[in-house]
Amino acid sequence: MNASEAYQIQKTRFMLWLEKHELADSSPLCDKGVDLEKLLSLCVVEQTKNNLALHAIWFLEKYVLAHKADLPTIFDFLVLNRLRITIEGAQRILGNIYLQALKSSSYTTTEDQDEELINCGFDWLTTADKSIAVVANSIELLYTMSLRYEWIKESLESEIGLLLERGTTPAIRSRGQKVLKQLHRKQKPRS
Repeated sequence: MNASEAYQIQKTRFMLWLEKHELADSSPLCDKGVDLEKLLSLCVVEQTKNNLALHAIWFLEKYVLAHKADLPTIFDFLVLNRLRITIEGAQRILGNIYLQALKSSSYTTTEDQDEELINCGFDWLTTADKSIAVVANSIELLYTMSLRYEWIKESLESEIGLLLERGTTPAIRSRGQKVLKQLHRKQKPRS
């Protein structure tokens, strides 16, 4: 399934979900496609009864894959508003979008955005009882940022070491060990 097909499927699911929960009036879907500003505002809405923000950001994840030209607008908004995204499932998706932007050759982050992403990664990594997927994304996010900022490597290695010492889930152990290998491989001098 390509990005466009995944987007169309998620668009239909989101529309049906909005109708089911009598939230069609809040819908960012319109005749011209998607009202991006409205969709972004739904991603940070504090309505928790139906997890509207989670469903909105889930749709946004598929939207950004199919509409890469909108990535700068979406990324800027999500970096500025990351503290308003409190549902862990939404944070997992937020991490996916951050990683997509960082790996995009067509988008460059600012120093302030990098700082916010680094803070985000360490916040998620060091918060007790954070969900497995969010912690795994934070490890990947920090590793990606370490490719730009050398100082992150030592801190990331220490935090992963603490996670592994305390005992963790197989998924976190696997991701942590993989990133540790990547960090060590990068540090070896080339012959």
